[in-house]
Amino acid sequence: MSDLLVLCAFLAFAVFLVAREQKFAALAGWACIVFNLWSELPAFLKENNFLYPVLAFLSLPFLVITADRLLRADPVVLQLSRTAAIATIIYVPFALLPFLRDALITVVVTLASGLITALGHSPHMAAWDIIAEKAFYNQIIPGCTGILAIALVPGIVFGEKNLSMRQAVLAFLLVVPSIFILNLLRVVTVFIAVSDTWFASFPDPTGTGDANFFWAHNVIAEGLAVFFLLALVWGLVRIIPDLGVFARKLGGVYRDSLLGLMNVVRDGIRR
Repeated sequence: MSDLLVLCAFLAFAVFLVAREQKFAALAGWACIVFNLWSELPAFLKENNFLYPVLAFLSLPFLVITADRLLRADPVVLQLSRTAAIATIIYVPFALLPFLRDALITVVVTLASGLITALGHSPHMAAWDIIAEKAFYNQIIPGCTGILAIALVPGIVFGEKNLSMRQAVLAFLLVVPSIFILNLLRVVTVFIAVSDTWFASFPDPTGTGDANFFWAHNVIAEGLAVFFLLALVWGLVRIIPDLGVFARKLGGVYRDSLLGLMNVVRDGIRR
């Protein structure tokens, strides 16, 4: 189901980028993204990952507001949709085409294994995509490659229409190498933290008897990734000041719409 929704999002956003009447294609693309997020919710909960379940619940009011604004042809939400469309077009081939996905995973596995070895550890390959040491077996999946963030940030950049060649080149050089390198460091650090049981004395909310992966990956690595992406967006705003203007307008649109939605719900409850 997930792959089908991802493909539908790809097709909807592809139509959005080339069609004159864009709002319905954009709405279809956003709906597929939200439904896909909800379809993966059981897996996230099973892994004790709290970031994506929170995003799933927030996605519902987001979709309602986005749909309303798209039907009004709001230029700010149309630019946001263009950002999502570009990111989706970049991301989906790596998610659905095995040769691209496996090639990217192979690069990450090779580099991560070499870096772990250079740091004094002795990992071995339990399979082509599994790095192991001691009792820890770490399978590298597409989510471990950083491809989603690599696709998302160029989407933000190239969603801006008034972009000079200099801004585009500087933004690319800031985004793609830094995300790839920092994601690689994330993979390596999580692997070493779990294999060396850095967090063995921490509380175990998973109930598995081993809290190392939960704290290393779900809490610290995910949290730092969010802060890093925010810092990256700040850097992009320094290169492309119009992105700062867009961000302020976008925040205002969703703030005002959310307050209006809350007032409607409150009035409905009172009646």
